[in-house]
Amino acid sequence: MDLSDLLALERIRCRCNVKSKKRTLQTVAELLGESLRSSAEQEAVSDVDSENDNDPASNRGTIRLTKKILKSWEKSDEGPDVLTDMGILDALIGRERLGSTGLGHGVGLPHSRLCAIEEPVAAFVSLESGVDYDAVDSEPVDLVLGLLVPEQCNDEHLKILAHLAKRFNDPDLREKLRSFTNEQELFDYIASLPPVD
Repeated sequence: MDLSDLLALERIRCRCNVKSKKRTLQTVAELLGESLRSSAEQEAVSDVDSENDNDPASNRGTIRLTKKILKSWEKSDEGPDVLTDMGILDALIGRERLGSTGLGHGVGLPHSRLCAIEEPVAAFVSLESGVDYDAVDSEPVDLVLGLLVPEQCNDEHLKILAHLAKRFNDPDLREKLRSFTNEQELFDYIASLPPVD
């Protein structure tokens, strides 16, 4: 799974003017939360329309999943697996407490696993200037890819992280990502990238 498989235009922001790691993670959590809620709402409407048409091919499993996601937005005691911006932020910060996700060369890769999603999803943020991120090389971070994967996808999670680390190890890619001021142009560039071996 490559960058273009994980990202959508609505989950990309260029040249954000934030001054801290926490605010950067909040921005990533907001992008992910808004996108996930929007997708679930569209899925719910589609499922209800299908059910109302007495469509025998309607997928009741999808409706149950959608109800689970919609329920998870409510305040609950389920811990960080709540698809609110704050729930996603808590999950990302919880992972950061285990050790910084700063890869070096100005790249941060905050990530977490959540039980309320069924496929990996990411948000990308470039910053006006780097923030202190406790990265392995102590450099400020100005490129951040936030990643969420389903709770049960441990092996896939590790493979995606390894692939992304390899992708972001390319200095030309990092330089190009820093140059964009327009989300659509950045998204189109990512979509045009050749696969990494």
